[in-house]
Amino acid sequence: MKISQLIGERFKERPTGCVIDSHALMYRGGYMKYVANGSFSQYPPLRRVCRKIEAILRQEMDRLDGQEVLFPAALPASLWEESGRYQSVGRELFRFQDRSGIPMVLGMTHEEAAVQLVREYAQTYAKYPFMIYQIQTKFRDEARPRGGLIRVREFTMKDAYSFHTSQKDLERYYTRCLEGYHRIFARVGLPEVIAVASDSGMMGGSLSHEFMLLTPVGEDTIVRCPHCGFCANKEAVESSDMAADISPESFSETCPACGQRGLTLSRGIEVGNIFQLGTKYTEAMGMQYLDQEGNPCYPLMGCYGIGVERLAASICEARHDERGPIWPVSVAPWQVHLCCVRADDAQTKEAAGRIYRQMEDMGLEVLYDDRNVRAGVMFSDADLLGAPVRVIISPRNCQEGKGELTLRDKSRTELISLEEIAGTAGRWVRELAEQLESALDR
Repeated sequence: MKISQLIGERFKERPTGCVIDSHALMYRGGYMKYVANGSFSQYPPLRRVCRKIEAILRQEMDRLDGQEVLFPAALPASLWEESGRYQSVGRELFRFQDRSGIPMVLGMTHEEAAVQLVREYAQTYAKYPFMIYQIQTKFRDEARPRGGLIRVREFTMKDAYSFHTSQKDLERYYTRCLEGYHRIFARVGLPEVIAVASDSGMMGGSLSHEFMLLTPVGEDTIVRCPHCGFCANKEAVESSDMAADISPESFSETCPACGQRGLTLSRGIEVGNIFQLGTKYTEAMGMQYLDQEGNPCYPLMGCYGIGVERLAASICEARHDERGPIWPVSVAPWQVHLCCVRADDAQTKEAAGRIYRQMEDMGLEVLYDDRNVRAGVMFSDADLLGAPVRVIISPRNCQEGKGELTLRDKSRTELISLEEIAGTAGRWVRELAEQLESALDR
């Protein structure tokens, strides 16, 4: 891809109204454009990041024996009436009527659709267990969208639903999914994400966990114990029988797990969640199977969600400097950013073009800055687009038969011969990928 053909603009100034860095940087870098409150269009760089996240999600869901399906975005209200949520969920559920006057909703989550899809199929114990998942647009009429892509009204979600014949089997699979989520976050470059006990809220069920990226700009408050490792969402602690009046001024409350004092509070962004739903939806919607003795039973469900755009913004929030995002190689919009400094110089342009073709032939994802612009503009745009490896071809180094190879985080810079620079860039990309993979073993 040549940057001269890339749709979208990049600029220096921090936009007004951007309260967190990821929001500002993704505006400045030409990743997204505001459409309406809580709704954004995606330019190619963000679309490429999200597609890579989705690919990782599919791989890990398939690894968990998931089968991909797709539910409608607009659903008949009758399904939500079956579960009881049509009345119980507030104004965040978007309700409307079709041209025939039939009540409809825009799916903000798809438990009802999942049950409707499989309740005729799974009428015998022999069909269990199984898991289905989708990656699809959701609409949630948020009262206060904020932080760019952190809290929006329209978003893409990977949501998965598992079905089981016993609590033991649900717990076994729930544990697999918990471990699978840690793999996902490590693969996208956020191995520091933690799982915390949470309140099931409108989803229902007996047990749930949220996956939190700890950051001062997070919306949620996380209660942590430095002694035993207890970790929970503040809402879950306050709604439990062991709740204490936990406030930012009282860090010495007794830990409900180990009994020692010294709880601390941290802020976090929720980047995923998993729930043990039990029979909440299957019983309400009349989904049954016959067990080995021929007795009718309600299957138990689990559900597992990750918001794609929110995860992309969270990666940017955790992996950036003052100049722009530092994308992990697994989700970077491009692996290599090639800068041709002085495109008006014939020798430099010829060398850069040759290296561009070499890297593309090697299968590298390359963004080639072929514009005749000042070096400062070129490097500023490269910082905002955040490719992990950068190749710089300039007249001075070109005359010496060399090019500059550097990492986006500035931790490594080398002068490499023009004949070897494409192959070396490929090796650096592979090394960065191997470093990410090593996080899976920690």
